[in-house]
Amino acid sequence: MKFLFITLFPEQIEQAAGHSIIQRAVNKGLVEISCINPREFTHDVHRTVDDTPFGGGAGMVLKPEPMVAAIRKAKEQLPNARVIAMCPGGRTLKQSIVEEYAHCGQDFIFVCGHYEGFDERIFHWVDEKLSIGDYVLTGGEIPAAVIADAVVRLLPGA
Repeated sequence: MKFLFITLFPEQIEQAAGHSIIQRAVNKGLVEISCINPREFTHDVHRTVDDTPFGGGAGMVLKPEPMVAAIRKAKEQLPNARVIAMCPGGRTLKQSIVEEYAHCGQDFIFVCGHYEGFDERIFHWVDEKLSIGDYVLTGGEIPAAVIADAVVRLLPGA
């Protein structure tokens, strides 16, 4: 099983995956973990990935151009993967979802939000939105790592 994280902070994912069950599963070849940073797909000197919301509003959202380019790159690497956007408004994670993911034989691409979230156009490129609870965190890296951890621990041999 492969997990690819689209994240502005790959070091958070690398840290979470470098210990315990996930690390053992990686060492056994049961799981592969990789990251793509959307900043790789920007074209300005500051590598800007955020902008004000298109329709107005407070805060900053992740721009669609670098995020969609990162999703496209991820789909080149994992063409049959399920693309999951981590956001508080998504379907709430439950053990039944974890079990479904662990037994579906599919790879996963986690799109980790940040700032005030995503420009809505990004959601045309994802298969589902998922949340780990009814609260807001700084970014989607921790929730994505939680899901990966929950799924990996159910894999045979992990």
